[in-house]
Amino acid sequence: MRARNWAILIAVNVIVSATVMLTILFIWNRVQDSSTVLPTPTSSLPIPEETQDALSPPTAAPVTPSEPLMYTVQEGDTLGEIAQTYGVSTQDLIAANDLANPNVLHVGQTLIIPTDGLPLPAPSEPTTEATRPPTLPSSESPIIEIGQVLGSGNLAAEVVIVRNRGGVASLEGWTLSAVDGDTFTFPTLTLFTDVQVRVHSAEGNSTPSDLYWGRAEPAWTGGELLTLRDAAGTVVDTYIVP
Repeated sequence: MRARNWAILIAVNVIVSATVMLTILFIWNRVQDSSTVLPTPTSSLPIPEETQDALSPPTAAPVTPSEPLMYTVQEGDTLGEIAQTYGVSTQDLIAANDLANPNVLHVGQTLIIPTDGLPLPAPSEPTTEATRPPTLPSSESPIIEIGQVLGSGNLAAEVVIVRNRGGVASLEGWTLSAVDGDTFTFPTLTLFTDVQVRVHSAEGNSTPSDLYWGRAEPAWTGGELLTLRDAAGTVVDTYIVP
């Protein structure tokens, strides 16, 4: 009888132990399932185009290089006059165009003007005596001379060419006269190195390179002596009209 009771007690213990173990295992599995962390999805929702445009960094506008300033040589032009007109040095003009002989220019020849960022005159405001670049200092002494007299005796063609082979000079108050007393007085004018100015006897609109006397008849005759004097009256050069 006693042995039977022990058997029943052992069976009950086994059943209780099994029940307890199963309960613990069931609870443990539920805890593990509830603590499982789902992986974060790597894909994202599509972003609207408007948002993409707002988030995208601004694109820099392409820089368009400015075109160089070009000049077409006209009849009677000299390198010095072109340099004076655009306010650049003759040396820079020679270097920019790789000129082997700066004293020879051809009508229709295209030159590059090396402005190097200098402000250019507005098209509606052409360069005048008052707006020309200031006189540049020069270590050379000016050498002003009468270079040539053309068309003497013909009012429409009569012109005296005065040129500068030295440093910068102001011709204001200078005179060009003949033995008979006909005298032309230069207005305010700066003559740069290697630049010439043409003095016409006829009427016309004066420019830095062409001055018009406004006479009604020719001023010069063949064989007479022309005299160029500075503002103080000192004789600078003489020339016999051909």
